[in-house]
Amino acid sequence: PFVTTKLYLDQTGDFDILFEKIPYFKDFQSKRGTDHDQEGNSSYGNWQKTDNAEVYYGTVLEHILLQNLCAFFDVGEHNEMRLHGADWNDAMDMAWEKGESVAFTCAYAGNLKEIAHVLRELERVQGINKIELAEEMECLFAYGKQLYESPKEKLQILKQYTDLSAHNLSGNKVVLSLEKVCRNLEEKADWLMEHIRVQEWIAEDEAHGWFNGYYDDHKNPVEGCKDGKVRMMLTSQVFAIMSGTATPDQIRKICQSADKYLYDEKAGGYRLNTDFGEEKMDLGRMFGFAYGEKENGAVFSHMAVMYANALYRRGFAREGNKALQALLNAAMNFDNSRMYPGLPEYYDLSGRGMYAYLTGAASWYLLTMVTEVFGVKGVMGDLVIAPAFMPEQFDAQGNAEVKLIFAGKKFDIRFSNPEKCECKKEGIKSVFCDEKQLEPEAGAAYAVRIKKEWIKQLDAEKEHVIKILFGR
Repeated sequence: PFVTTKLYLDQTGDFDILFEKIPYFKDFQSKRGTDHDQEGNSSYGNWQKTDNAEVYYGTVLEHILLQNLCAFFDVGEHNEMRLHGADWNDAMDMAWEKGESVAFTCAYAGNLKEIAHVLRELERVQGINKIELAEEMECLFAYGKQLYESPKEKLQILKQYTDLSAHNLSGNKVVLSLEKVCRNLEEKADWLMEHIRVQEWIAEDEAHGWFNGYYDDHKNPVEGCKDGKVRMMLTSQVFAIMSGTATPDQIRKICQSADKYLYDEKAGGYRLNTDFGEEKMDLGRMFGFAYGEKENGAVFSHMAVMYANALYRRGFAREGNKALQALLNAAMNFDNSRMYPGLPEYYDLSGRGMYAYLTGAASWYLLTMVTEVFGVKGVMGDLVIAPAFMPEQFDAQGNAEVKLIFAGKKFDIRFSNPEKCECKKEGIKSVFCDEKQLEPEAGAAYAVRIKKEWIKQLDAEKEHVIKILFGR
């Protein structure tokens, strides 16, 4: 939910949505799915209520903070967030008791840091320095290294909150300073990331390494080297990279390891995992599939595209391009893929495309092409253009072009790179919008930022042409 909200904020600059008040869905499940509301009955309805029997309303921001803070405290014995029967992948569903998801702990660490960033922008842009939250949530802002390092103490905090909110809420509010909230979120995020970098990193040698992403229902780490066989999962690396948890040096080693253990050009690129050689039902039914089918070791388009997106975001454009190009090349090889050009759910062991219509992966592929390869994206409502083309992606004349709508205005963005240089190495020589010269973003010679206030005054009926020239 936060990633989607953040995309909306970046594309629109509409901070007001964070303060829209909406109800909370309510059913018999409580305490993060571990209990039932014993006081609930069929006449209660489907919205969370207060002690006065009124429907409770909280801001969108309150919802986002609640989701992420509860997850921070809901940990297993290794101080990673509990798997609860599935993360992004519903085939990881057999580790309800002791399973932990390092992958999603990375994701939530990134969320906490990004939420703080958005709130600091909110204070800078709109001058808001306090927020109002449900009184019951105040305990979730507990902090301190001793607390963070103790799974037992974390679970006590979570219990304190879930006991208070198991049936009704009081309806009372607490006011917190934005600075205090931001520092709390950043402290939690920093602790999580460092904890994962140290505890979950698997260093094979000086050039190779990757993150363990899960603990099974016997509390054992899932990845590493067992009986001489390498166990590596792409998902674990994607969320570590995308969230900012993996350091640049770790990303380089992950890429080398993924190329060594997961990459299969004939099959379409990066597989979801190496062959574990067992059914492993203490982690998930995915291991019930033959290796190379569906979630067990297939080239699964959704995660392969997310791997590319994560690499682009962290400045590893060439590596990201390799993942995207492999999926395209596999589809275009009709004799092998047996499908029309497109994005299947997965490629099997032989490289055949299976389930040839998959909107989630296709959306991520298109999003990555527009926002990372062409580099056209919103940042808190401003239009930022920071392309990451490879020289070979320009046409014979060194041109590339994309047309899109941003902030209700139509744009035709034309890139010219006659020398076929690598964009983020050589930089932008000039930028024009409707023949008016613009300046590259300060401190970033390969990016241009157009303020939302400037975009607002553009003619909504006209197609505005932006020309960007690269060169040495």
